[in-house]
Amino acid sequence: MGFGFSRRARSKKAKGGLRALFGKAPDAREVGTRLAMLAKRMLGEAARDVTTKRVTLELHPDASPLRIVVTDEGDLEIKGDSTAIGPGYHAHVTAVLGPVLEELDFTWDGDEPDPKQAIATWLASELAAGKTRIGMPAELAFKVDGAVHTAMGPRDRAWVDAVIADPASGKDAFAWWDDAPGHPERAAALIAMWLRVPWREPLDREERDLMKSVDGALRAARKADPTLALPYAEWAELLVHLGADEERIAPIRAKASGPATIGYRRHLLELEVGAWTLELPGSFVGSFEDERYIATDGDRLVELSTLTAGGEHDAQALLDIAPAKHDVIERVTEDTRRGRAEAYVDDEVHIVHGLMAVAPEVAILTCKSAQPDRAWALAAWRSLRVRS
Repeated sequence: MGFGFSRRARSKKAKGGLRALFGKAPDAREVGTRLAMLAKRMLGEAARDVTTKRVTLELHPDASPLRIVVTDEGDLEIKGDSTAIGPGYHAHVTAVLGPVLEELDFTWDGDEPDPKQAIATWLASELAAGKTRIGMPAELAFKVDGAVHTAMGPRDRAWVDAVIADPASGKDAFAWWDDAPGHPERAAALIAMWLRVPWREPLDREERDLMKSVDGALRAARKADPTLALPYAEWAELLVHLGADEERIAPIRAKASGPATIGYRRHLLELEVGAWTLELPGSFVGSFEDERYIATDGDRLVELSTLTAGGEHDAQALLDIAPAKHDVIERVTEDTRRGRAEAYVDDEVHIVHGLMAVAPEVAILTCKSAQPDRAWALAAWRSLRVRS
């Protein structure tokens, strides 16, 4: 479970008793009908799923959808996870929904506890319980040194101990801490830089749009507050990958205080493919095609197929079923794991073809590149392990 926005709102009118004589609170059906109408009119594209019982809002790209549920009593329950982004989002939600509640003649039911203090306390308790991933997407895992991986980068053991001792010192784990001009835009840029930007030239329109959106968010943040601390070294690198001219890049680069370091995708990405785990450079992007996993970074390509063998075979016997066809450049001979890697050139494409077996599982990895570069291919092949 993460940390999130969780509040209730109710009608300013009484549901019963003498006060109801001056105007009774609307029932759930009326509240739902009016809420749906107001959400479409006042919240625009942020309202993604609107019914008379529930409204789903997307108020920030890195916060989970916010859900407004109409209860049977005609109250509103508003909930959303903000673990990955931080407590500044809470003030934003309150400000966005304020006019809607006013139109409904609703009010917040009690005061929200200080979200900064609450999320800091939550973080310290998570760390004390031994959690090693904070605000990280479940589908992403990277090989980066650090006792804990947060959405704002890895942290060492000293940081963990310091936050457990003083929860307020953990605010750097969250991109959006203060509700101030420029902070929501900076948060969007920072989280994208840490988790999604590939730190190379974009391969397609989707990647280019992502990188352009980060550039736009940083420009908006700087315009809102010129004194705001921004990741200038990474911003300059991003502009290089986008093909910006030096006149645009130079003033950004000049503001950098050190080298570019932000970005999990500068490191190895740990993937799960079938029964296997595979490590690839974070610059790779992939998908499944015809039961094969295919990934590329624009210059190199990998194809991984997996199968489960029938019958009684040990790992070596599984390898021997498919004899080598090219020069064998390396073997793996461990207690339960056997592997063989071959290398050859086909039509000026350099290929490393590797098998790995842990009975009854077999992985077949093919790595291709335009230039001779066996090191990365062999590293990927060696990384193949059966998931425990």
